[in-house]
Amino acid sequence: MQKILALDVGKKKIGIAITDLLQITAQPHSTIRSKNLEEQIDKIIAIIDENSIKTVVVGLPKNMNDSEGDQASWTKTFVERILAKKQDIEIVYIDERLTSKMALSSLKHMNMKKIKEKGLIDTVAAVNILETYLKRKENGII
Repeated sequence: MQKILALDVGKKKIGIAITDLLQITAQPHSTIRSKNLEEQIDKIIAIIDENSIKTVVVGLPKNMNDSEGDQASWTKTFVERILAKKQDIEIVYIDERLTSKMALSSLKHMNMKKIKEKGLIDTVAAVNILETYLKRKENGII
């Protein structure tokens, strides 16, 4: 088996999580902090290459009425730019509604300033996205 990567894509920060080789657990990996689109993409591709990733799970920010807004459109465009440079990966979109709130809730024991400084919300949100994918895969939904 191979590791799976998850992305919580934002315009300024991207949270990254990765599975173990058996695809059982989702672990926080890192947060990319950059407004430079090419730099963000190059860092993601480097992580993909370093870990021999074939599947990338991307959180798709939907509105509460299940429609896709501007952020979802931006996320898809961002992913298309990754695919333009790295065509041998599979992209799977997962509804990411409320993953940041879930991440914040799981980090409530920490000081809010530390949470923001470390970019933990984005990384833990990526873990939540990846865990959702793994559960759906295990249950045959994906």
